[in-house]
Order: sequence, then C-alpha cells, then structure tokens
Amino acid sequence: MESFVRDHYHAKNLLDKIDAGLTAAGKDPKQIDIRDLAPVDQLHTGGIRGTTALLEQLDIPAGFHVLDAGCGLGGTCRVMAKTCGCDVTGIDLSPDYIEAARVLTHRTGLAERIQFKAGSILALPDVIGPFDLILCQHILMNISDKQAAIQQFVRHLKPKGKIILHEIVAGSHPELALPVPWAASADISFLEPWETLLAGFTDNGFTLETFIDATAIGTRYWQKAKEFALKNADVPRALGPHLVFGDMAARFPFTMSQNFETRAVKLVEAVLTRH
Repeated sequence: MESFVRDHYHAKNLLDKIDAGLTAAGKDPKQIDIRDLAPVDQLHTGGIRGTTALLEQLDIPAGFHVLDAGCGLGGTCRVMAKTCGCDVTGIDLSPDYIEAARVLTHRTGLAERIQFKAGSILALPDVIGPFDLILCQHILMNISDKQAAIQQFVRHLKPKGKIILHEIVAGSHPELALPVPWAASADISFLEPWETLLAGFTDNGFTLETFIDATAIGTRYWQKAKEFALKNADVPRALGPHLVFGDMAARFPFTMSQNFETRAVKLVEAVLTRH
C-alpha cells in the first residue's frame, strides 16, 4: 500500500519546477525566505497561517528535538526551526520531496538545524531520536495501520514527550468527494473518526492534554480557496499545489470545500502526552 501512496506524491523534476516558479514570481531561487515557499510547501489545510497559529499555541522551547512525521517539502520543519529555534528531523515517504527539502532548506540558511530522511513512518530508523515532540500534520489519513505508526512514535518519543496532531479526520457524511490532496482515489485514503484515532493513542499510553475542533477554520479556508480559484481561473500561478500534483490540484478547492461543507471531513488539533 505504501508504494501507491508514494506514487501519489511522486513529482518529477520538482526542484526545477519550484525554481521556475520562484523566478516567475520575481524571486531569486538561490536566496529565499521561508514565506517565499509557502504556496508550494504548506499544502495542508490552513497553509502557513495555520502552521504559524499552531506553533504559537504550542510554544516549543528552543533546543527541543522535533520529528515532523510526513514532512513533505519541509515547509513546517523550516518554520519550526526558524521561529522556535528547535532542531528538527523530517521524514517522508517520497524521495522527490526529501531531495527538494534538503536543497530548499540549505538555501534558506537553516540546514544546520534540520535533517531530512526518506523513509516510512511505519519503520522509523533506529538512528533518529529520541524526540521531545512529534508532529503529525495531515499525514495519518494516508496510513492504514495507524496502530503500527503510533507504536513507532512511542519507540522514538522521550518519556513525557508529546504528540501534536493537526489532522483531517472522518466526519459524519460517508461520501468523500475526490480527488483530495492526500488521495486521487479512495484506495489510499484512510480517514478515521476522531474518537477512533484518539483511542489508538490512549490505548498506547498517551493522555489527551488539549483538543480543538478546527473544522470551522478548515471550512473557511477551503471556501476562500474555492472563491479564489473561481475568480482567477484564467490567471496562471507561478507557485502552488499544481507544481506537486499537476492538473489535479485545480480540483482541490472544490472537492475540499464540498467535503467540509457536507461534513465528510473534520479538522482537529490535539496535544497528547506519553506516560
């Protein structure tokens, strides 16, 4: 199953596309700030504003070692390293993403604080960690065996360490409009209700510390994305999800706004502490 997920996130010549997009946007690809990359490396619900708001709530201490599980292009890794002063390890199933993440991180001057590894969350390398904190930001929807993932987190998390969840979960409506950013087809989408996901963590020795139902925020985010897409249908974008997902990305604002409006999905934020 992981091979199908990897194929979904395959993006040929990704770094060349990003460089061309930055140039078209009037940026020097060799001298970039983390916000220059936000349209293409913050592809989760909420974008970079959502990431920044999440990190402000967490107040991660400088010097913490953080694992970004399913780091994609490393956007959130770079935000954490720059704004919190922590050391970050990013792991992702896609070698294309990891290759681009390393180059982009070097260009933003943050390479000393961040390391990237290509690999599976279901088989985290023994050489990484232990971590003070593990971030799961829009990743668990692609994992069918969530128990195996949680057990890996336990193995690599320090006692009293924390898991941060910023995740899409199943809502009350059974029909998911496709494609969505994490799945072109239903066979690689593994959404669970929040209650089921939470039970998986509590059964493995975690205590829920804080929980926010951010569905209303997600609904507004995708509604605005839909309105923007309709207004700018004929305007080419230099940077955006299309560099990663191709033509399919143009459908995301419409399917995701529908999924939030019908309550096929919900957006949750939670902090859990390991016993």
